[in-house]
Amino acid sequence: MPESTYPYYLANRPVQPNTDLEVTDKYTGETAARVAMADAAAIDEAIGRAVEAAAPMRDMAAFERQAALEHCVARFQQRFEELAMSLCVEGGKPIKDSRGEVTRLIDTFKIAAEESVNLRGEVLPLDRSARARGYWG
Repeated sequence: MPESTYPYYLANRPVQPNTDLEVTDKYTGETAARVAMADAAAIDEAIGRAVEAAAPMRDMAAFERQAALEHCVARFQQRFEELAMSLCVEGGKPIKDSRGEVTRLIDTFKIAAEESVNLRGEVLPLDRSARARGYWG
C-alpha cells in the first residue's frame, strides 16, 4: 500500500485540515497512510448536519434507499482488494480474514438493499454467506 493522505468528508465535501493521524503498517512499522483528523468543531458540525439530514432521509422512497445501498455494494465490489489490503496493513489481519470482512461488508449492504423496499420491523437472517451462518440482525 503506497503512502497516501486521505481527507475526511463533511457534508459530502473532502476536508484536509492541518492535523493528520499516521497509519502504521503493522507488518513493516512504516507509515502506510495519513488520515485527516476532525477537531471538536468539525464533529459538532457533522452531528448538526446529521440531524438536518434525518428528515430527508426518512422521506426517501424505498427505491431511492435501495439504489443508494446498491451503489455502495458496487463501489465496495470495485474496491474489494484495496479495502482488504487496508484492513490487512492497518489492522495486521491476515489477508484471508481481511477479505472475509470485506465480503461481510458487501453481504450486509446487499441485505440492506434487498430489505429496504420491504421493511416490516422484523429480525432477519444474515446468513448470505458461509461466514455469517447463524447470525441474525
